Amino acid sequence: MRRVAITGIGVVAPGGLEAGAFRETLTAGRSAIGPSDELAGLRFRQRAAVEGFDPERHFEPKALLLLDRFAQFGLVAARQAMSDAAIAWTPALRDAAAIVTGSCLGGTLTEDAGYQDLYLHKKPRFNPMTIPRAMENAPASHIAMEFGLRGPAYTVSTACASSAHAIGQAFWMVRSGMAPVAIAGGAEAPFSPGVLKAWEALRVVSPDTCRPFSLNRQGLILGEGSAMVVLEPWETARARGATIYAEVAGFGMTADAHHITAPLAEGAARAMVHAMADAGISAEAVVGNVHSICSSVVCVRAGGRFALDE
Repeated sequence: MRRVAITGIGVVAPGGLEAGAFRETLTAGRSAIGPSDELAGLRFRQRAAVEGFDPERHFEPKALLLLDRFAQFGLVAARQAMSDAAIAWTPALRDAAAIVTGSCLGGTLTEDAGYQDLYLHKKPRFNPMTIPRAMENAPASHIAMEFGLRGPAYTVSTACASSAHAIGQAFWMVRSGMAPVAIAGGAEAPFSPGVLKAWEALRVVSPDTCRPFSLNRQGLILGEGSAMVVLEPWETARARGATIYAEVAGFGMTADAHHITAPLAEGAARAMVHAMADAGISAEAVVGNVHSICSSVVCVRAGGRFALDE
C-alpha cells in the first residue's frame, strides 16, 4: 500500500478559469452564485455559471464538433492539471496511467439540441456526432487521446457523488499499484432548457442561494464546471521534486438504501467512518487536529483578503 499525493490541479469553475483564480475567489469569500436571464420563467433565478470561457481559445473549430460544453470543461481542466504536475511521460507510464472521471448528466446541451431538432423542428436526422458528444465518458476518452494514455479509462455516474467516487477509485488504483499515476475528477454543464425544467419540477432548487448548513435552507443551486487532479505515489513525487498539494489518505463510500432523493445523515457518517478506517486513523485524531488548528491559527481579514497568523 503506497501513500498517494496530489501533484496537479486543474479547475474551470464559476469562481475562476484556473486553480489560482479559483483559490483567490474562495479565500476572498466571493460567491459565484448569481441571477441569470436564461432562467426567466423558472421558479428559481440563481445559478453558478462559468463566465468568460471561450471555447475557441482552447480548441480548433474541427475539435469543437466533437465536444459538448461539459467535455470542453473537463479537457481544459485536465490540461491544466497535467501541466501543473509536470510528469516526464515514458511509453511505459502512458501504457499504465489511469483516467477516472465523473459526470451525472453528460452532454445534456447536445441531447437537448437534438431533441429540439427532432420534435420541435421536425428534422428527420440527428447530428451524427450526437452520441460521441453526449456520452458521459467523453472527457475521459478525449483526455486519453490528447495525452496518449492507454491504461484504464472510464467514467462513474452516481449523481452528486460522481466526481468524489472517481477520485476515490483513482486513489485506490494508485495506492494498490494497479496504476502508476492517475488523473481524476469530473465535469458538468447542465444548463439546457430540458434539464432546467426537470430540476424545477423536482422542487429542490433554492429560489435564492445555497446554504447547506443553515436551518432555513431552501435547496441546492445548479452549477457547471470541472476540476481534475493528478494522483501519483508519494515517494515518486518526492523523488522527482514535484509540488505536493495534499495526500489522499483514505476513501469511503456508502449507499443509504433509503430514498431516491432524500439522503440520510447516517449514510454520510458511515462513509466518513469508512474513509477514516481506510486511512488507518481514528475519529479522535481528526477532531484533535481540528482543535489544534483552531487553537493555534487566527484568521485575519485585511484589504479584502484573508491571511493566517500563528
